[in-house]
Amino acid sequence: MNKVDRRTSYTAADIIPLKVLLDKDLLQSTQNGKIIPLHIQFMPTNKCNLKCVFCSCSERNKSLEMPFDDAKRIIDDCKLLGTKAVTISGGGEPLCYPNFEELIEYFNYRGIKIGMVTNGLLLHKINSKTLSKITWCRISSGDDRDFNDNYNQQLHKVVTENNNVDWAFSHVITSRPNIDTIKKIIKFANEHNFTHVRLVADLFTPEFIDMRVIKSFLSGLDDSLVIYQGRKEYTKGTDCYICYLKPVIAPDLKVYACCGAQYALETPTKDMPEELSLGDARDIWQIIDKSIKPFNGAKCVKCYYSGYNSLLNSLLSKIEHQEFV
Repeated sequence: MNKVDRRTSYTAADIIPLKVLLDKDLLQSTQNGKIIPLHIQFMPTNKCNLKCVFCSCSERNKSLEMPFDDAKRIIDDCKLLGTKAVTISGGGEPLCYPNFEELIEYFNYRGIKIGMVTNGLLLHKINSKTLSKITWCRISSGDDRDFNDNYNQQLHKVVTENNNVDWAFSHVITSRPNIDTIKKIIKFANEHNFTHVRLVADLFTPEFIDMRVIKSFLSGLDDSLVIYQGRKEYTKGTDCYICYLKPVIAPDLKVYACCGAQYALETPTKDMPEELSLGDARDIWQIIDKSIKPFNGAKCVKCYYSGYNSLLNSLLSKIEHQEFV
């Protein structure tokens, strides 16, 4: 059996987007001049139970939540447009959404595979029946958080009771790395059969973070599950297509170009910038229907999805003599 390619399986930016080439429905849509929203990122709430120093969402209206009736309508439209998967994230902490369990049930009812990003502190309050409907769950942490014994025990119970879920960690490295916490989450991941541990640089200050130094601090520790993502390299934005393939739907009921919108403009923000909104999510059918025209990404000074945009642009182009590969 071939070994799992962790970087291709569990990361998106900065890599060759092989998954695009493996989906027959997406390839068919590009031949017809369209891009289906294969994978949406869904942010149901801006509320959160933490105030992380690295948070890229800290300047959003933290009281904002998506009405559940609107959420169902948007999910229905996305399903009809071809959506096969969703990542539920924030915004805020998705487990703070009052209709969280109903949201999971509705995505499952519509046949959409579910991934989730959470800070993990409220997982023990969600019943196993709900968690069993999730394909994967990535637990976020950062250098300002401690991996204490109480949290370890709570997480151990949740993970062992829901071993059908693919669990992972994503730890944000700042200019002051917390090596003790990093070592603890790697140890926990190794002991609990996690798929990976992603160490990712704080995207507001990636130039101050050297992953080679972080790796040297972990010498002697089994880091075979670790994906080191420095994120120093990016391109200037051009024609944007990732926004149609993988749109971000926020609690303000708007569709945004990508999950890196906060970092993309000349002046980074800790909110979703209006300049990178494609329109009202309740009109997503009209937004996606116009996808033959690229979204203007030239305003983005930092783009981490150039590989996706280049490939999607090529797939939308007419090519003659296709047999001569």
